[in-house]
Order: sequence, then C-alpha cells, then structure tokens
Amino acid sequence: MKPLLSATSAAFLAGVSFFAAGPALAEPPKNFHQCTKTLTYQLYFNNLRIGQLSRTLRWQDQEAIVNSYSSINVLATKTRFKQSSEVYWSPQHQSFLSKGFDRNISGLMDGTTRASFSRDAKKSTVSNDGEKLTFQSSDKPILDVDAIGSQMRLDLIEGKTFFDYKMQESDDVSHYYFQVKGQETIDSNFGPVRAIRVEQIRKSDRKLVMWFSPDVDYQLVRATYQRKIVDVKAVLLTKNINCPPGVNTLSQTTASSATSSTLSPPPF
Repeated sequence: MKPLLSATSAAFLAGVSFFAAGPALAEPPKNFHQCTKTLTYQLYFNNLRIGQLSRTLRWQDQEAIVNSYSSINVLATKTRFKQSSEVYWSPQHQSFLSKGFDRNISGLMDGTTRASFSRDAKKSTVSNDGEKLTFQSSDKPILDVDAIGSQMRLDLIEGKTFFDYKMQESDDVSHYYFQVKGQETIDSNFGPVRAIRVEQIRKSDRKLVMWFSPDVDYQLVRATYQRKIVDVKAVLLTKNINCPPGVNTLSQTTASSATSSTLSPPPF
C-alpha cells in the first residue's frame, strides 16, 4: 500500500509544454504567482475507483504552500494521506527548492513524517515517526515531491526533454529520471486535449507515464503507474483556478500570445 500511495502522489505534481525555450529567469514572472489552484484527481486501482486526491497551491510572493489530501479505499481498508509543503524560488540556483513538509498517513501503513531542508538544498533532516534521519547530496539539490512538480513544469516549458531530480522520501533519498516521449491527443474530462507524454526511465521494474496538457493550464491530466501487481491510474476530475483581476491562467495567456516567439515561461 505504501508504494501505491507514494507513487500516486508523486505522479500528480507537474505540468509541461513544448514551447520554444524562453530566456533564463532571474525569477519567475510575478504575474503567475497570484493564482490559487485546486486540482482534484480520480484514483483507480486495477481499473476500480478507490478514491480521490485533491491538491491546492497558494502563492505568496516567491513562496508557495501546497496542501494535498487523499482518501483511498482498497481491500476494505481506508487510508488517508495528508501533506503540507513549502516551496520557494531560489534566484541563486535558478530553480525551485523545498523549505519543508509535513506528511501524515492514517490507516494501512500509517505514519508521520516531517522534513526540513538547508538553504543550499544539499542537506535534509527528517523525523520519521520520531526517528531522526539526515541526508546529504554532493551534487543535485534534495527536493520534496511538490518542488519537483514545480521544477518539472518549468523545465518542460523551457523546452527540456530529459531531466532528473533527487527526491526526499520518508526514509531515503531517491534519484529519479524522466524523458519526454512525444505529443498526443487524449480524451479527458474536458474533452479531447493536446498532451505531452513523459515517462520515468532507468527503472526496469516499473512504468510511470504522465500526460500534461497545455489546453488545461499545463496541468497533469492523466497518470498511470504499473509495478508487479500494482496498476494505478489518476485522471484529472476538476480544476478550480482563482486569479486576481487582470491575471490570466497560462493556457489563456498562450492562446492570446500564439504569435509571439518570446513567451516567458511561468513557474507553476
């Protein structure tokens, strides 16, 4: 059950596009920091509905609070997943970094995890059910799943097709690699949409595939994860995006700027 939860939540955190690469950003445009976004996904296990996951992102200047919640019923057992994380933009690293997160799982494989990260993102401290662990990285920053979601979206909007991240888990740090595999038109709850297909690579014992749509604010619209007997799917069910007057979503902006060759990519 724990692989199911971690793989499912990790899949829901990114957005992509194949726009021509924009210039390097001293900081992401503040215009796109002001919207509050709530995305709800229907979750499936072996083609059976098992619950939903809701994710809300709120920006404040260059920092974001991301709250995720899911309730899953599998084999007559209910499991609830809650996580709150802080993500921020680092001008020094020109990337998104993690400040910390709190995670609680109740039900099967229950537990509580709290993590904090150093300013250079090369060190993390984790309290996992009261056990304190520390991790270090000599090269890449250590990120939580929400920072990876923001960074993956920015990387792909900038036109990158291969990228890798080190992700902080409850009791370890794992190195994950992803590659863009092409563009497709897929059916969604919003009708047929253009989608970018991204796959996890260098893991022969599993298959994670994610589709992101520029027609739906560059959000994840579908994800599948297969490993041994686990067959999980997530489908975007609803989206609620609230922006101040005069601020558009990314899909609205790109639609009105289709003739421009200098569109700067937003962060999330």
